[in-house]
Amino acid sequence: MILSNSDRELLNAAIELKHAYDTQKVPPTPITPLPLHHWERLQRLERQIKISAVRNYTAANQRTSQLYLEQLRILLLELNSIEAQLGQRPKITPKPSLRFLYEELQSLADEFIEVDIDRALKEVVVFTDRVVLEGVDLGQFEIRLSITRIRESQPYRVMAIESNTASSDDNVPHPHIQGENLCVGDGLHAINNALAAGRLCDFFLTVRQILQTYNASSAYVSLEDWNGVTCGDCGEMVDSGDSYCCENCHRRTCDYCTRSCNECDVSLCCECSDVCKDCDHGFCRSCLEVCEQCEQSTCDQCLENGLCESCHNLQQEQDDAEQKDSPHDAPTPQETATETSREIETSQVAVQPVRVGEAVISA
Repeated sequence: MILSNSDRELLNAAIELKHAYDTQKVPPTPITPLPLHHWERLQRLERQIKISAVRNYTAANQRTSQLYLEQLRILLLELNSIEAQLGQRPKITPKPSLRFLYEELQSLADEFIEVDIDRALKEVVVFTDRVVLEGVDLGQFEIRLSITRIRESQPYRVMAIESNTASSDDNVPHPHIQGENLCVGDGLHAINNALAAGRLCDFFLTVRQILQTYNASSAYVSLEDWNGVTCGDCGEMVDSGDSYCCENCHRRTCDYCTRSCNECDVSLCCECSDVCKDCDHGFCRSCLEVCEQCEQSTCDQCLENGLCESCHNLQQEQDDAEQKDSPHDAPTPQETATETSREIETSQVAVQPVRVGEAVISA
């Protein structure tokens, strides 16, 4: 049987793949990183709950507690997922035969518009159709599988043929690709099983399916922000890298509109932030109190005896005025008796003594 040049290339690739399967050891399963960003979010919410409880801000305390509960549930789900992955015992998979690998490579031509063997890089390459997600045309992609690294933890990469990267990050050609690394998400188990068994066609089909699927929760850049982020306050379009997420309502805002709490340092949009009427510093509403007199928002440092600076000064002026207008204190009985005694003594000294033949004349 005479093989064509393309079939000969596929056979050579199958031989190299067979050698890699026979000689390379299965690498240990990498551990999934802990969701530290969710933990840090919980810690920030915990601080806000404590502040609102101390200052008796009931509404803010209830709202923040609800956010805390939602974030806690997300953290528990991710931790349970990590626990399940660690609890899975690796299965012993039979090594694929040369014939099986050769047939798998041949079947790729039925599923993809183009298949190639990159002899220089020793990679099996397939080309996808154009990927369009929610109206965003991302173009075609190459899926490249390394022949010599087939037993490694991630022996594949995905490259964009046409450049339509996110406006905020030139390194993101697809919501689930950063550089040439594909975030496979829930498809990791299917990909690993297909590669372990030598089911090359299933591997490429799974990766293509991931490219044609959009998951907003795991996107490096969301499709909504692919061409930029709309500031929730001013409406201007900015790069997502220059935007911030409000810790309270989760709206994206530009650098100019973003506020920061002077007390707990959380990022806020204009609607979720407030300003102390005395020092003009920005705060989240959980870190502000209300003046008992004018009911204006005031920070704890500017508040004195429950009053803002203006109301406190006004109260002080009123107290001083009342003290000046009040009558002098009435003399005590002891002071009255002393004064009477002094008057009597003065009267006795002022009268001339009486002699024989003289009349009493006042001095």
